[in-house]
Amino acid sequence: MNLGTLELQQLIKSLLLPPGGLILLGLLGLVLIHRRLGKALIFLSLLGFYALSTPLVSGLLMSGLETYPALSTGEARASGAEAIVVLGGGRYLDAPEYGGDSIRSLHLERLRYAAWLARRTGLPIIPSGGVVITEGAPEAWLARDILKNEFNVKVAAVEDVSRTTRENAQLTKVVLDRLGISRILLVTHAWHMPRAMEAMIKAGVNAAPAPTSFQYKDDDEEHFRDWLPDASDFLASYWAIHEYVGRLWYRITEK
Repeated sequence: MNLGTLELQQLIKSLLLPPGGLILLGLLGLVLIHRRLGKALIFLSLLGFYALSTPLVSGLLMSGLETYPALSTGEARASGAEAIVVLGGGRYLDAPEYGGDSIRSLHLERLRYAAWLARRTGLPIIPSGGVVITEGAPEAWLARDILKNEFNVKVAAVEDVSRTTRENAQLTKVVLDRLGISRILLVTHAWHMPRAMEAMIKAGVNAAPAPTSFQYKDDDEEHFRDWLPDASDFLASYWAIHEYVGRLWYRITEK
């Protein structure tokens, strides 16, 4: 099996990020079970699963990412933006109820907010996202159809080639230049916004952040639930770690 660069990156990500990294740590511990190191590795693996599953740890991880505040309607209208760019968030492959590919929940959350902004500002939307590894329709095509047919908002164009956040920014810049658009509202998840904005600035896109789907809640009170493991908090921890690693990778590979 020949792996391309993107496929290799996906494989490495799956092996290193949770739960893959924690599973590998535990398996290594089982191999070395008769040694003190093996028992320590198993303990660390279990501790990692527990910690990342708690609201306390997932909240701390998210708090360092969700640094851009929510945008008010007044701020959106006064932003000087000429369009709304919404970044892709994944495909729902071979959806039986839709008779083909659709978008997954992360992507839908972004589209819903982009449509909400479009209705209140009158701005057209530009979905960004191509095909990542698997074949099929680009994410931007699926997003365009949903925005038009289900949300009934105007789509100005699509950027349908990008596969990463960095490419989202670089290829969106080409589309914006072609349309003569100088400033945009950028819609993506609050925890993804720092990396997305860094990429947009690097690509020369004049963007005002419009984050959605905030995970971190600033609550000084401690609750018993903060220490109870929950699958949704493990997922939040995964996305947070994914973003920290992604930002580090972009800085290392920055040209």
